Amino acid sequence: MDTRITNALVVTMDEAVGTSGGVGIVDDGAVGIRDGKIAYVGPTADCPAASETIDAAGCMVLPGLLNAHTHMSQTLIRGAAQDVPEIEWMNAALGPIANAMTESDRIAGARLGAIEAIRTGATTICEYTKDVGQYVESVYLPLGVRTVATEMINEIPADRATNDPDTPYPFDREQGHKELAQAESVFETYEENPLVTPMYGPQALDMVSIDLLTKIEQRSSETGGRIHMHIAQGQREARQIAARYGTNETTVSVLESQGLLSDRLIATHLHGATPDERTILADRSVRMIGCPSSIVAIDGIVPPLVEYRSHGGIAAIGTDQAPGPGGHNMLRELRTAALCSKAANTDPTALPAWDALKLVTIDAARVLGLDDHVGSLTVGKQADIITIDLKSVGIAPTASKPFHTAIPNLVYGASGMDVRDVFVNGTALLRDHEFVTIDSEKVIADAIDRATAVFDRAEDAWRAADSSVVTAVTDGYL
Repeated sequence: MDTRITNALVVTMDEAVGTSGGVGIVDDGAVGIRDGKIAYVGPTADCPAASETIDAAGCMVLPGLLNAHTHMSQTLIRGAAQDVPEIEWMNAALGPIANAMTESDRIAGARLGAIEAIRTGATTICEYTKDVGQYVESVYLPLGVRTVATEMINEIPADRATNDPDTPYPFDREQGHKELAQAESVFETYEENPLVTPMYGPQALDMVSIDLLTKIEQRSSETGGRIHMHIAQGQREARQIAARYGTNETTVSVLESQGLLSDRLIATHLHGATPDERTILADRSVRMIGCPSSIVAIDGIVPPLVEYRSHGGIAAIGTDQAPGPGGHNMLRELRTAALCSKAANTDPTALPAWDALKLVTIDAARVLGLDDHVGSLTVGKQADIITIDLKSVGIAPTASKPFHTAIPNLVYGASGMDVRDVFVNGTALLRDHEFVTIDSEKVIADAIDRATAVFDRAEDAWRAADSSVVTAVTDGYL
């Protein structure tokens, strides 16, 4: 074998591996890597020799985490739009600042977000943006991280700051078809690349026409590519759907009536759907992605992860965008998902630690259609692997008898900075807490300089939009 990671608490997320069932725990375990794939999982004592041995004593070994929904470019304007009403968030608070970013600013923001995600254990990042190919080329492939490249498609003008949420947005059909063609080019470009999985990204039902969405569904059926879409994400969307389709219509009712629900559809958010609608989606095998930190911060709502799973649906989580939740720390997102779910359901048993782990590993892989390749430490899958230091403050001490306290300690107490090593396809991206493929200090310094310039350029438009953040500044709070 090329590499073996030994002497660890191995949590495989494969119930057929190890002696525990459940999450597949192997005490004093090892994982072996050959040609970028997992070649051995089991006791250290039985692990074959390898060219390199990494001693992971005092560490947990996990499958790499999957961040299932992100808009990484906005990391450059972290802090731009928090503590505002949901109806203001996109158009009045975030929009004026985001519109001041250049394309190179967006790339720099994505690079910063990506290194934060990798540093905190993500080995797969689902990027959701326009012209996603340039992000793949400039950010993700150079870093060596696995990428779900979702080309965002919409038919409305880029500047929506003055649009009335109760009047249907104007659609530019030519723009929509150009953006679908751009998505098709992403599929063609990365068809043979094992690190890139393309997806279609119609932004939301209030931002694309039924005609275009039907065409996307047709192409999805032909190519097998999944459709990743924001669905039932808030009052702005709900008011748009009512204005365009009728006061009794919702996003889910329109999608259902048009025959657009299938197992190729990934629905991000869903907090604006009813329980009956979420049941329909789960019954149609639509996958769900919740973004707990983002939606708590923007809408004051906890994503219905527990309910969706109770209907038999499969769910994952993502960090969304930094101006909402603050960043792309996957272990923080995991903790937020678990604790907020308990509060929302007034049930301390809701989303226990072992189920929460599924949201960022095997179930996330199922949502993204990658479970044959990643999501668990299973022989034959790609060697996307992380190690976490169990001696870290916040996790330590851990016990293995009569049960493994490392699992709840990880979910409820870990910091993303406790991640020690990150491997994708068996290649190290992070070793002993240090980046291998990039100079992180240069990335951060560049982002600081660019952010200062962006906020300066945006000030006049931001003040004119007059969000509640402007009032907070006037009153001396920010």
